[in-house]
Amino acid sequence: MRTVYCYLVSFVNIAIASILQESNTFSPVATRYEDFTPVFGSAALRRHDGNLTEMGGFISILREAGAEIRPVCAAWAITANRLVRADFERLANEFETSLRRAKPDALLLAMHGAQTAEGEDDVEGHILERARKVLGPGKPIVLTLDLHANITRRMVALANAIVGYHTYPHIDMFETGQKAARLLLRICSGEARPTMALRKLPLIIQAEKSQTSSGPMHKLFAAAQQWERSGRAEAVSIFPVQPWMDIGEMGCAVVAVTNNNAKAAQRQADTLARRLWDTKTDYEAELTPVPEAIAQALQLDSGPVVLSESSDSTGSGSPGDSTGVLKHLIKAKLTGPAAIFLVDPAAVAASITAGIAAKVTLRIGGAFDKAHSKPVKVTGIVKLISDGRWIARARGYNTGITTCMGRSVVLEAGHVQILIAERSSMTVDPELFRSHGIEPNYCQIVVVKSPNGFRAAYEPIAKAIFVVDTPGVSTANFSRLRWHRVPRPIYPLDRDTPRPEGL
Repeated sequence: MRTVYCYLVSFVNIAIASILQESNTFSPVATRYEDFTPVFGSAALRRHDGNLTEMGGFISILREAGAEIRPVCAAWAITANRLVRADFERLANEFETSLRRAKPDALLLAMHGAQTAEGEDDVEGHILERARKVLGPGKPIVLTLDLHANITRRMVALANAIVGYHTYPHIDMFETGQKAARLLLRICSGEARPTMALRKLPLIIQAEKSQTSSGPMHKLFAAAQQWERSGRAEAVSIFPVQPWMDIGEMGCAVVAVTNNNAKAAQRQADTLARRLWDTKTDYEAELTPVPEAIAQALQLDSGPVVLSESSDSTGSGSPGDSTGVLKHLIKAKLTGPAAIFLVDPAAVAASITAGIAAKVTLRIGGAFDKAHSKPVKVTGIVKLISDGRWIARARGYNTGITTCMGRSVVLEAGHVQILIAERSSMTVDPELFRSHGIEPNYCQIVVVKSPNGFRAAYEPIAKAIFVVDTPGVSTANFSRLRWHRVPRPIYPLDRDTPRPEGL
């Protein structure tokens, strides 16, 4: 049965905006303004209208309700290290200027929740402060966040409500936007008076085993969804945090939003935080050595077998230039095609200079993260040259949005098809390969640079999945990284971290 919502919003004009990036403070690659490809005003509406993003969800509900939509900005950048200070100030200033121009009664804001800039650990909190300065204390702001947000007290103090994704892999971005828009409309009509509670934990969760489709995280979100369905909560969000951030206010969190019931909100947040803490060892990843994973893949009659090189996850802030799998793959006795993605601008330029069908010998990889990878000598045929533009088709990350990863080539080295790009790209969608003439369904092995997000699109076709053990700045072995600023003790960096008071 379809629920029909009625809102008294004929007088309401609502601003919508998105500034989305996840940070990895161990990454060797800084973020620049251009990485966001930001657009403002009506161009922001056009970018997301009809697409399965948070902004797309905002638009669908606001149109249905008859509210006036005032688009502010749309900006998204792939995960990397901190945004350069001058570029951060430029982006924040442009957001504030566009918001002032909109003169809204309320704001729907989509952010990641784990974005940093030079001199600013909490970009979301900073942007919320800018928004509050424009809107004042009385106009509502509802904030949507990625499930891996690092929630700060400043975020909770400045937003009227926080609504997080309920899925990992993230396939509910559109629905999260819709949920937030419905809540904001109920606030505007006086039907909802949100009260919000936060519980932070001295805990970092590995990404590899924290999917919400099964296991301990699934059980936690099932409880959150039950509170929402029953009407006891407006939104309950669990945030197992982006692990690779060396910042001060770091840790997992639970945020509960109720309709004018602060005690219930705190009770819900504490209950789920307690369960998360008590099951923390269930998320510890099991990693397979690369040679062993390849050997097991070759024993199967058919593929694809997916190798998850999570330590070089482009969606987690790694540069995508690791040779940890490639160096083994090109030596393997493959009987069918294998596909792998790599970022290496120099290799792209050399391949384009050589031209289609040329035989080239190149040293590939290790272009950015030189501490963890060395270039590998590869001889192959240049099979394809492209502008690196492709549209995400799988449900989840930026569905319907064009990805621009710079000039790209496909180099065929025996059975190994290496898609090399000038810039980083998410690898969770098979369309990355399909758009460049490589069909994952027909591959013996497919390498994805992702700890978990790939599962939504690849689990239905994979004959087996191995999370492999390679070095990198998004490694599941947190002890390999140099931490300086996280609050200590924190689990699992400190195995004897005491149980938080009040749980």
